Amino acid sequence: MDLIIVGVDGSETALAAARTAATLAHTTSARLHVISATPRDTVDYEDGQHHVQVDVAAEAEQIAQEAATALREITPDITSSAVKGRPADALVSEAERLGADLIVVGNRRVQSAVARVLGSIATAVAHHAPCDVYIAHTGR
Repeated sequence: MDLIIVGVDGSETALAAARTAATLAHTTSARLHVISATPRDTVDYEDGQHHVQVDVAAEAEQIAQEAATALREITPDITSSAVKGRPADALVSEAERLGADLIVVGNRRVQSAVARVLGSIATAVAHHAPCDVYIAHTGR
C-alpha cells in the first residue's frame, strides 16, 4: 500500500477517523494525505451594515494542516491540502488524482432527515471510490 487518504473537518469524529488512517499508514508504511473539503473559496456575509468575505479555502487548509501535525506522532509521512468540493466528492477526486490505495472515512451517525435522504459521506465514498474504502468506527 502506497497512499491512504482521509478527510477532516475540524470535528472530533473526523480526527478519530484520521487517527485510524494514520495507524493504518504507519502499519503498512504508506503515505497519508489529509484533506479538508470546501464547497467554495470564499463566503460572503452581510448584516445590512457590514460586508465580510471569509476565505474558507484558507480555513480548510488550516484544518487539514493542524490534523496532519497532530497525526505526525503516529506516522511521519503525511501531507495535507484543502480540496474544493463536497466532502465525498473531494475524497473520491483526490483518490483518483493521486492514485490512492485506500480512503478512510468515519461512520459518524447521520443526524438530519435531509442527510438521511441524501446519504452519508461514507456511503457516497463507498459507491464511487476508485480504491478500497475503510469505514472507521468513530462513535467510541
